[in-house]
Amino acid sequence: MDDKRKKDLEDVMRTESRRGRRPVDLGARQKRNEKLQGMRTYLAIATEEEFVKAMRGVGLREGSPEFLEALRIWHEYRF
Repeated sequence: MDDKRKKDLEDVMRTESRRGRRPVDLGARQKRNEKLQGMRTYLAIATEEEFVKAMRGVGLREGSPEFLEALRIWHEYRF
């Protein structure tokens, strides 16, 4: 079975298994998984200098609340 058909089948099975429960937003779940994968990539950066460059590369300005939060999380993960 090719990957697309397998993924579609898994999505249908997941949706059907939750019938009668709160609906699952598959789009939101996929975005969350992509974001988590991106975060894993950034957490694997070895030095603070490289991490800061990567954060600038995704559009975060040094000193912004988002930048400081990302740096705090990176420090917690690294140490």
